[in-house]
Amino acid sequence: MIRFLYNLLLSFFWVLKPLLIFFNKKFGEREKNWKIIFNKVTQGVSNPRLNKVIWIHSASMGEFEQAKPIIEEIKRRNPEHFIVATFFSPSGYENQKNYKFADSILYLPFDFFWNVKKFLDNIQPDIAIFIRYEYWLNYLYELKKRRVPTFLVSATQPYRNISWFYKLFLKRCLNYFTKIFVMDEKDITFFQKMRLDVPLSLEYDTRFDRVYFNIQNLNNPILHKEIFEGELIIVAGSIWEKDAELIISTKEMLKDRVNLKIIYVPHEPTGKIIDFIENNDKNIVRFSNLLHFEENKRMSLIKGSNILVDRIGYLLALYSIADIAYVGGGFGRGVHSVIEPAGYFIPIVCGGNVSNSIDAINLKNLGGLFLVQNEKEFVDTINYLFDKKNYTKVSNIVKNYFLPRIGSSKRIVDILYKYIN
Repeated sequence: MIRFLYNLLLSFFWVLKPLLIFFNKKFGEREKNWKIIFNKVTQGVSNPRLNKVIWIHSASMGEFEQAKPIIEEIKRRNPEHFIVATFFSPSGYENQKNYKFADSILYLPFDFFWNVKKFLDNIQPDIAIFIRYEYWLNYLYELKKRRVPTFLVSATQPYRNISWFYKLFLKRCLNYFTKIFVMDEKDITFFQKMRLDVPLSLEYDTRFDRVYFNIQNLNNPILHKEIFEGELIIVAGSIWEKDAELIISTKEMLKDRVNLKIIYVPHEPTGKIIDFIENNDKNIVRFSNLLHFEENKRMSLIKGSNILVDRIGYLLALYSIADIAYVGGGFGRGVHSVIEPAGYFIPIVCGGNVSNSIDAINLKNLGGLFLVQNEKEFVDTINYLFDKKNYTKVSNIVKNYFLPRIGSSKRIVDILYKYIN
């Protein structure tokens, strides 16, 4: 019944698809390109000489960060295994289409049953892996029908209340999986209450493994901690204008007690926020101006100045020199990832909206992360962390949260290999 209603809804969607393509540019882009890419890339995927074909699907770029540790662990063990990575969103595909550990990267055809059969006939996966909350009923039904072992990795409960119909739909989808790897204790409770017929396993977010690996293999950062001796360094990562406004407005309130150095790292280093920070913080040097100088010259440029990072790709390295991390997004749709700064065991501060991040919620409840809604709360938090005893206590909380979450990728792949081999 659920599948009938689902396909009935899809039939309406099929009729309306030309309108959606016309009004939604991103959807139009993926519908225009997926078939071209599919026909080009899937030629030879089902080559009988290949060892195993492993299909892993992520909605977009963020979810693919959870897929990467698993892909790379599989490739480490068996480089000859053929990895097919799919995305639903254009942003995911465009940003990851050159990822070197996947052998084929393409869009996932929409969940119409004729697309599903064509896709699986071409790919012929030996195993299928879905990341986080990707529930495509026709794909899951057909994989079950073909007896392809199918896994949900980094599963999480919906962040909002869901309707009774969606619960029925969700339960049907989940019961098509072979095994579900859930990434938090609270999520386990949610799935257990659904009384599924599928085994559950608690394995923490695989991004902890990726962050830990990247930190361990980090090249020397462009800025070194010694340059900032005697200063309290706040790296404000993935910030938006509201985050920058809060930090800038409190600098004067803190200057008599704390020798503060702020490194601003906008979520998107575009003209608007760059101009806002430069217009409101008069002691600014651009990061791009530091890249071409030796360390002594850099030291003279940044003396008495805060730093505005106007390029992407440096945030993880910059967290390595931070005393405190401020993570942006908490005054908008939701805070950005707190896992990266947690990997350095430093206190984390952010705006009040953390409902989208189970790690931010957990760290807040444990005392490793601080929510601030206004200037006073921000100043009080910095003053609290300026006390060495308090700082050490908070750092240990973050450390004790991060370290036990390392190793999930290996344990998940150990289980997958029972079905791959």
